Amino acid sequence: MNVAIYCGSSFGNSDEYEEKTRILAQKLALKNFNIVYGGSLQGLMGIISNESLKYNNIVTGVITYDLVSKEIENKNITKIYKVETMNQRKEKMEELADAFITIPGGYGTFEEIFSVISAAQLGYHQKPCAFYNINGYYDKLIDFLKNCAKEGFIREDFVDMLIVSDDIDKIINKIETYKAPKNKWEK
Repeated sequence: MNVAIYCGSSFGNSDEYEEKTRILAQKLALKNFNIVYGGSLQGLMGIISNESLKYNNIVTGVITYDLVSKEIENKNITKIYKVETMNQRKEKMEELADAFITIPGGYGTFEEIFSVISAAQLGYHQKPCAFYNINGYYDKLIDFLKNCAKEGFIREDFVDMLIVSDDIDKIINKIETYKAPKNKWEK
C-alpha cells in the first residue's frame, strides 16, 4: 500500500511534531506501507522521508521543478517525480496513493488534503483520508467541519468518513478496514 503523507516544510513550534512524525514513519514501515510525499528535504517532509528510509521503506517524492531548490529536493529517496505545476504535483500524489494521512502543516497541506476529501465526497475515489492529530493540531478544524455539517453544507457522513486520531496505530487500523460512504450523488 502507498500512503500519501501531507505535511509541512516547517518543523512547527513543538518538538512533538518531529517526534510523532518519526513514530509515524516507523509504524508505516512495519506495516509495509510505502510513502508518497512532496519530495522535499525541509521540515516534517524531510523527517518523514529520511526516517522512512532508515527502515528501508520505499519513499516516492513528487516535487515541482520550481521547488527543487526552494524546498530542497531529497535526493536520497527511492524515486522522485518532477512536474511543472502544483496541480500536477497533487494529481500525481493522488494517483500514486492508496490512502492519505495529513500531519501538521500549513496552506499547502490543507489544500492537498481538502482536494482528496472533495474528490472522495464526489465519488472520484474511495480511499481513506486521515488526520494524524498531533498535539491537537486539527481539533478546531474538525470542530469547524462538524459545524459545516450541522449548518447543512457538508453531509455528516462526509465528516464521519475522516479518520482523526492522535494514535497512529488507530489510524493504521482504520485505514486497513476503511469503507467509503456513498458519494454525494448516490441515494
